[in-house]
Amino acid sequence: MKSTALQRFNRADEIDYTELSEFFDRKGAVELISLLDAEGYRFDEIDDLLDVSRGYLNDRRDEAVHLGLIVPDQAYRDDTLRRVWTLTALGHYIRQRMRHLGLTESHERLVNARREYTDRKEEFLQWVDDPDEIQKYTEMTWEEQRPHPSELPEEMKQVFRQIDEDRF
Repeated sequence: MKSTALQRFNRADEIDYTELSEFFDRKGAVELISLLDAEGYRFDEIDDLLDVSRGYLNDRRDEAVHLGLIVPDQAYRDDTLRRVWTLTALGHYIRQRMRHLGLTESHERLVNARREYTDRKEEFLQWVDDPDEIQKYTEMTWEEQRPHPSELPEEMKQVFRQIDEDRF
């Protein structure tokens, strides 16, 4: 399967640039094109990685195909030939501009932050699911007389604020 914008357009002047511009105003459009690359992604992988509803993703995928930004392709995943979605030449040109502006890198950090948040949230939910663990932690904290952060001296609060700021 040939992955070029020429599958849909014979010349650059055949592209509806107004429609293309309007596409990127829609929820999930920037995220979809920013995520995709030459390797391609299965739709389920895209759905897992983006914080956009499946309905919006279906719409954006169909619109991106219509606009000549992405095409279905085939790639091996889990030793099985599967359908993946890849960028066309036009899609690569647009993504290249995103990369130049730092958008793809920012988007990658956002995706990774969501993954990390999900992992940590799951760990917390497993912990909080056990009332005995909550009780042990609470009793331990009270026994050690750990002060509430609002009760710390101002200079110590500043140190913790700086640590938090340095993390980001």
